[in-house]
Amino acid sequence: MEKIHHSEKGFRNPQLNPTNHGFKDIIKWQLNKPDDVPKYSQVADVLPVVKPDFLLMENSGNGIPVTWFGHSSLLLNIDGIKILTDPMFSERCSPVQWAGPKRYTICPIDISELPDVDIVVISHNHYDHLDKKTVKYLGNNVKWFVPLGLKKWFNNMGITNVTELDWWERKPYKNLSIVCTPAQHFSGRGLFDRNKTLWSSWAILGEKKRFWFSGDTGYSSDFKKISSELGPFDLAAIPIGAYEPRWFMNPMHVTPDQAIQIHLDIKSKQTIGIHWGTFILTDEPIFEPLELLDKYKIEMNIPPGEFVTLKHGETRIFE
Repeated sequence: MEKIHHSEKGFRNPQLNPTNHGFKDIIKWQLNKPDDVPKYSQVADVLPVVKPDFLLMENSGNGIPVTWFGHSSLLLNIDGIKILTDPMFSERCSPVQWAGPKRYTICPIDISELPDVDIVVISHNHYDHLDKKTVKYLGNNVKWFVPLGLKKWFNNMGITNVTELDWWERKPYKNLSIVCTPAQHFSGRGLFDRNKTLWSSWAILGEKKRFWFSGDTGYSSDFKKISSELGPFDLAAIPIGAYEPRWFMNPMHVTPDQAIQIHLDIKSKQTIGIHWGTFILTDEPIFEPLELLDKYKIEMNIPPGEFVTLKHGETRIFE
């Protein structure tokens, strides 16, 4: 049966008209940046960085221990299994390491300090979510779960311990069930591969604990369906940054209030705000996502501690 998110040339967002921004829109954006757009020299090292507590990460009792390394990279322990999301440990999210967006908040650890990882989930192939250097370091020592079409990219580097899934497909890993779930985004690493591979969110379901990782996404009705099929969730990770200018980013990146709405839609008990504070990718001031998140939590009656952010490197157990 034909799937609505598949197209003749690759993949599409079912709830959007095909309005991919082209090169002219990118030029328009770059030529019309606001005066207060963040500058690297102004924001470098202004956010606190702490050392992860990897001993705390071993505690997989009643809670879910989590470490945030910045951007969308999280390490979790669910039922004794270590899960890494969109690992990005390079200095730049770029095809090369001598140019492109550079970390303005340092990575809390060198990748060599990373504890043993069991599985990695990848949401899509943009450079800030799929980092070649990190992938090569982890190699076949971990089990990779990737959206449809991405397995070939890994195989070309000699990495074969890869499972490729379409939306709503699932695979077991020991006592976990790994489910590829929808997101509203796009893919591409070059000029000619737009939407050739799929993008996704991920549900990781244990015997008693349920976690959902949004990847990158705009707002859609998919999240209520994810909740009805797989929720409620004990913990979620949802982006709160990279949303300005709205005329350009609106379909693909959520604002803090939309992030809270996703949190409500998927019925998550607790949520971590991610995708902020690491790279200058868009135009909003770097503290604005935190300020707006606090503002909308009050307006949308979110109890204290239900939707939180972490310091770079912080380890916390979510009960």
